[in-house]
Amino acid sequence: CFQERDAAAALEAALAAGGTAVVSQVLTGMGGVGKTQLAARHVRDGWRGGRLDLLVWVTAGSRQAVVDAFADAAQTVLGTDRDDPERAAAAFLAWLEPKAVPEPPRWLVVLDDVTDPADLTGLWPPDSPTGRTVVTTRSRDAALTGRGRRQIAVDVFTREESQGYLTAALAVHDREPLSELMALGDALGWLPLAMSQAPAYIVDAGITCAAYRGLLADRARRLADLRPVALPDDQTTGVAAAWALSVERAVRHTRAGVARPLLQLASMLDPN
Repeated sequence: CFQERDAAAALEAALAAGGTAVVSQVLTGMGGVGKTQLAARHVRDGWRGGRLDLLVWVTAGSRQAVVDAFADAAQTVLGTDRDDPERAAAAFLAWLEPKAVPEPPRWLVVLDDVTDPADLTGLWPPDSPTGRTVVTTRSRDAALTGRGRRQIAVDVFTREESQGYLTAALAVHDREPLSELMALGDALGWLPLAMSQAPAYIVDAGITCAAYRGLLADRARRLADLRPVALPDDQTTGVAAAWALSVERAVRHTRAGVARPLLQLASMLDPN
């Protein structure tokens, strides 16, 4: 149920454009708005469309993670020994530099979920007429702008995008009035991450949007009464309530209630 958005069009235009005026696109926004999904769609379209010779996707949660990923790329592309990751990463970045050859490689590097922009010091891929870099991050640090870099703000779904998403996601369910779809989107703060939970629950439980909103409101009140819920960015209590409802339904549908301890265990691990 992917929704075409302005940010997706901006990314596509950047990849199609020639020259080196803007070679790094930085997708910024709160958690759960779909930055990684937009980057993944952009990457897939470029790769399947035959517009790329080299694709490197980096889970960039730390500087060491970026260095290790570039060292792996150097080993794959250049046969470089990665026993010294810093040196191998430098060799890979040097290889990306534009060179006067008949057919320079067309490359795309994605640095996904950058936590601290300082981690990229000395590790930004070079400006190149045949290369592009995409960064996803919650940060709006000034270090992410400047020469050759453009920030693209990614926000929650618009009302139109919400309508499109919920209509598609609930297509196998009894068709709900548009007013009910919009009321559901509003209850979830129009956040794509939360809106991915609600239709799955509604279809699985065989209930209406109105019934789900009732469950959501009740759970949000209970969460607020128990203790203040600290959520990242500007997310609402409704987001936590949506997750709580989904977790409880998963627990009821698994033998011996194994879903909750499994999720608790997974929460202690690297998300990737």
